[in-house]
Amino acid sequence: MELKEIHLNPPAGFYRDYINQRTELTELFDYTYESADWLKRRANELSEREFDEESREKLIAHLLQTHEELDRSEATKANIRKLSHKDALAIVGGQQAGLLTGPLFTIYKALTILLTAKQQESELSVPVVPIFWVAGEDHDFEEIRYVYRAKEGKWRKHPIQDEDTQCSASLKQLPEEELFQWLDGVFEELPETDFTCDLITRIRNKASSCKTYTDFFIHLMNEFFVEEGLVFVDANHPDLRRLEVNYFKQLINHMEELQGAQQEGLSKLTDIGYDAPIITEEENAHLFLNVDNKRVRLDYEEGTFSSKNEEVSFSKGELIKLVESHPERFSNNVVTRPLMQEWLLPVLAFIPGPGELAYWATLKPAFNQFGWCMPPLIPRLQVTIVPRSVKKWVEQEELSFRSFLEGEGEQLKQHWLQKQHQYPIEEVTTQVKDHVHQIHQPLRELAETMDPTLQAMSEKNIALIMNQIQFLENKMHRHIYETHKTAIDHFDEVLYWLKPLGSPQERILHPIILINIVGQSGLKQILQQPMAINGVHKLIYL
Repeated sequence: MELKEIHLNPPAGFYRDYINQRTELTELFDYTYESADWLKRRANELSEREFDEESREKLIAHLLQTHEELDRSEATKANIRKLSHKDALAIVGGQQAGLLTGPLFTIYKALTILLTAKQQESELSVPVVPIFWVAGEDHDFEEIRYVYRAKEGKWRKHPIQDEDTQCSASLKQLPEEELFQWLDGVFEELPETDFTCDLITRIRNKASSCKTYTDFFIHLMNEFFVEEGLVFVDANHPDLRRLEVNYFKQLINHMEELQGAQQEGLSKLTDIGYDAPIITEEENAHLFLNVDNKRVRLDYEEGTFSSKNEEVSFSKGELIKLVESHPERFSNNVVTRPLMQEWLLPVLAFIPGPGELAYWATLKPAFNQFGWCMPPLIPRLQVTIVPRSVKKWVEQEELSFRSFLEGEGEQLKQHWLQKQHQYPIEEVTTQVKDHVHQIHQPLRELAETMDPTLQAMSEKNIALIMNQIQFLENKMHRHIYETHKTAIDHFDEVLYWLKPLGSPQERILHPIILINIVGQSGLKQILQQPMAINGVHKLIYL
């Protein structure tokens, strides 16, 4: 196994400008990316902030209790106990509770959290805890219900057959029969390796013991990172919600200021030329409420909180009483979730993906409104796994991994194919089409003068002739393709792995595909690679 860095040119947009430290972005953040001592300055800021000691003790007790349910969690519980230190800090990142953990980038986000925590603990000489914030309150079932699997040489969505109830992932029960049928569909497409049987057994055992989508997610993530000490926070756990009552009350009491701050942050981003990363109406209260087991958005206008379809309506006082009596019914959105993390945890830095980075850029006024600086943002690792056969062929043909990763693989293939023959297929067929169309013109004109039906027949006739010429041209191209099929198959294999469906590998492949190739020991080797968190793309050669 070998790791190399490759300098890619990301698509134009906010992520690239952030990595390149565009000057105009400075006003959007309290800490400029990779500025001198930015994390040390953040640590000093947190050391001067007053945290509720009683709430911290209850949070530690809650985390220790929830991790009792996970296998071999000693390293994780040791990290949780670090939070009791007055100078303890946390590196935080998170994700939805996807089936089989969702795409590979979920693993890379967790890895970034772990590596950053270890690095900063060494550099700052204080305890730094790696925390994965599981967005268990999220109800976007379409985002978490599927993985891509290989079928007949192509990547296809493989969704579980389960009703979309619009309830949170932490409340949504796993349908046992449908889940195991779905897993069978995943497993039947895995190529048989030395690790397949053990992998299937372990995943089936986890599925049998888990009740909800979030449970399944956390147990699998713990399985992958069991020796690394990664701490999991289920954001929708009812016990955690009880710790957040006072914070929800502050959000409710200061709703006008929060709405104004969010709109201010959005305007600052769009004023310097970026599209709005999230569409949030001015009346959005950035809170959700569980109503009849459905998660519904609350709006706030003229002193009243209500849902869009008017299922519920509350004054500020009424909503505060509800959060005091039933905090488990409340949850955050992408605007208030970072604020809740800031109340609960000493967040040294947050680890966003490229999409998250853009909406975090709107949040500084919201943080400032509550008297805080927004935490530093360290973009997660971006990684591409390169199978041995792919590496061997690309290097043998003296091709560029960069070209494939930047989306030029299909052009490379067509350019290569054109160089393999001297037949002017397109040129000749274009000339023939033009010539035939010209010769046929008098016939169509004659038909037009005679009868409308004959005119229609003449148009159909020329179309049939052109289709036949096109058919022959396609056959000629197919002949060239079949003649060089072995090489074309190699190109397609590279695209299949490095740019599946034209997307980054980390967004299509899920971790089970990787672990089936390298095993748990191979995953451990990947986790132990000396990766620099520097915004540079990583290639891991298997």
